[in-house]
Amino acid sequence: MGPTRRTTGPTGVNVSNRVARVGRAQLATLAKIWRHGRVSRLQIAFNVRLRSTVARWVPPSDVLEIGSTVMSRDTQTLREIIAHEAAHVVVWDRSGRAVRPHGPEWAALMRAAGFEPRATLVRCGHRRAEPRGVRVRHFCALCHFSALAKRRMPTWRCPECRAIGLEGILTAERVSGR
Repeated sequence: MGPTRRTTGPTGVNVSNRVARVGRAQLATLAKIWRHGRVSRLQIAFNVRLRSTVARWVPPSDVLEIGSTVMSRDTQTLREIIAHEAAHVVVWDRSGRAVRPHGPEWAALMRAAGFEPRATLVRCGHRRAEPRGVRVRHFCALCHFSALAKRRMPTWRCPECRAIGLEGILTAERVSGR
């Protein structure tokens, strides 16, 4: 786990305390909704090294890592982020690697928690810019995962398919660059 830090918001209120308080309450609520006691025992840790994701859960730990960008988010978005990661824990406990990380089981849990099942940062209001000069799109024919690169990346594999034990071979196709 990376380093942690404490920050304060514009009103001087400790923002990480707010995130922790909202997170604990959300985990308790989710444990009841999903009838899965482990969720209420999960810990929330801040990882300032998270850059390409706002939060993550690394199996089989009991720690949800939250990036520093989450601290400035509104309470509803924070609850959604916590639910997103906690749903991964429940899916893992119930099915292990036999299902996709953002598959129908995960989506059903998100809906039960009252959120639209989405796996990208777009829902958080921060759309990642497409890199300039992108010329190759790598995609998975099984689960439709895709990634863009300036050149063909033959060693890249589909993370969702790899997570369930498949080979994860990606097909590369040229796309017009900017």
